[in-house]
Amino acid sequence: MPSADGLRQYRLNLAREARRFKRYPVQARERGWEGVVVVVVNTVAGAEHPQVMLSQSSGFEILDQEALELVTQAIRTALIPDSLRGRLFGLTLPIHYHLDE
Repeated sequence: MPSADGLRQYRLNLAREARRFKRYPVQARERGWEGVVVVVVNTVAGAEHPQVMLSQSSGFEILDQEALELVTQAIRTALIPDSLRGRLFGLTLPIHYHLDE
């Protein structure tokens, strides 16, 4: 069982890295589209990087795709705590898109 502290730390690391890669798609901004995309990050035995999947749609495919891409990028740079290395785990990460950002 992965440690709760390790999961919390990794979620924070991922969120921090995700902010670096986040951009609001121009088309979505122009059309006034907002929403929350919930992304699931799961480790898979033998995989080099965790899997990234959509858990909850914002209702707008362009926002959903952008969220999946930024989390995929964040995974490449976010540090995985030692307590999670080689372990199977999953976590959710909400990505918010608000026009006043």
